Amino acid sequence: MIDVHILPIALTIILVGWSSWRFAASQAELVRERRIWLQGCLCIACGLVVEAQPVLHWRWLDALSMVFLLGGYQQFALVLACLQRRRCWYVADAALCLLTLLANTALLPLQWAAMWNALALGAVFVRLSWLHWQIEQHIRPGYPILTTLYALGAITFALRLVVLGWQADSMLLLDMSDPLLYLFVSTATIYGSFGFLMVILRQRTQHLVRETLQDSLTGALNRRGLDEALQQLRQAVPPFRRVAMAMLDVDHFKQVNDRYGHAAGDEVLRQLAQFCRQSLREQDVFARYGGEEFCVLLPGAGPADALRKLDALREQFARLPVLAAGHALHCTFSAGLVSWEDTKANPDQYLQQADDLLYQAKRAGRNCVVAVGAVGD
Repeated sequence: MIDVHILPIALTIILVGWSSWRFAASQAELVRERRIWLQGCLCIACGLVVEAQPVLHWRWLDALSMVFLLGGYQQFALVLACLQRRRCWYVADAALCLLTLLANTALLPLQWAAMWNALALGAVFVRLSWLHWQIEQHIRPGYPILTTLYALGAITFALRLVVLGWQADSMLLLDMSDPLLYLFVSTATIYGSFGFLMVILRQRTQHLVRETLQDSLTGALNRRGLDEALQQLRQAVPPFRRVAMAMLDVDHFKQVNDRYGHAAGDEVLRQLAQFCRQSLREQDVFARYGGEEFCVLLPGAGPADALRKLDALREQFARLPVLAAGHALHCTFSAGLVSWEDTKANPDQYLQQADDLLYQAKRAGRNCVVAVGAVGD
């Protein structure tokens, strides 16, 4: 009679894998990854059922079971690697499956085949543990439960390998290792699928956050994103001793729209946003304030440093050809810059002052930066 403990485990793995496939099925998110994860669940479930059947004890069935199990966990590793944009080991995975298939045929004794199986699965579990550790650091820093489960599974496979190599006749030790293997392997497999669902949920959340806080045309932060950045600036620990803020505006933007069309104007805004975001520091904030007007937030920058940086950006952008509507346009921007050192100051009050300085730069002839220190300086 088939092992009754295997059937519910295999069924649960299939159901959880199916849930990962159907989750947000109306969305086009991670379609390939969800399909591969479901395939991995089906392979593992088939491998468990074939291994647990008590009727036929043919070596080729053992080989089929091991290839199913190993291939299923390799597909899990493939998905986790793709989610992190890491290199996928297609050739190594295929070679390991082929060697496992050969090891479980009549070419090797049963003991050697069992040792190879423990070694192969243990190596895949080590890889899965490492990949889950990388993901869990970003999803929910703290206790890495999936990393621990797969690590315990790898340790159990290693213990089984030691028992098979040095205590092959000790059935007691082998019988003790089997329940541990089923416990850690099944728990890690089932819980791992829930972890994959968490990854999908996190991807969707990030997508919604981008839609909420980012400007769809330029990819820069929008007004709401700028408000969030200013709120984080006020709550920064430790607070920045100095902060600079600039409002900048594309010069003669209406003429670009009138002469070359709105598509060309949109391309100018996209190019300006891309140029500034690539040129600024990681801690700096770049946001579209409205129309052709943008806001730059420079935490930690004093008046002189901020002026030098902004003036360098202005000069470099003026030399940058913007390809739009079949023309190489050379556009400029004007900017108003304000800075302060009061760590308790509310940054919102400086937005209007920076905007006033921007219009002073416009009246001064455009393509320049007008700067001043904090209010009252």
